[in-house]
Amino acid sequence: MALTKRAIQIILAHPVLSALIIEFFYTGTNAIANLFLEVFQSEVPCAAVTLAMTTIKVALDKVIAEGKDVTFKRDIYVDIYVDILGLMSKCNMSPIHCAKTKACCVQWAKIGRNGGYSGMATRFDLDLD
Repeated sequence: MALTKRAIQIILAHPVLSALIIEFFYTGTNAIANLFLEVFQSEVPCAAVTLAMTTIKVALDKVIAEGKDVTFKRDIYVDIYVDILGLMSKCNMSPIHCAKTKACCVQWAKIGRNGGYSGMATRFDLDLD
């Protein structure tokens, strides 16, 4: 599955991505967001979003292609990570898409800092067009 700027925009609004980001970076006493509070306090960094997107893409591709569990190794996902990072940079050249991406990153950080989804909406009301 090739990734395009449009695909990146759609993935950003997907609840699976937000759940993965919040669970991985903000949940638990040793959460990365707690260890690097200054980095994750106000918004999720682009590199963290890209890592989550890469994880989802690699997992889906592997399961679809082989029907197997995924073993994450650098050599498997480094090229995909770099591609997604580049596409996110291209998307962020557009003021509209940059603002939408930032809004997602800020919202994820807010939800994560407030203890996850408990008591909060799990979907974003985000217009991608």
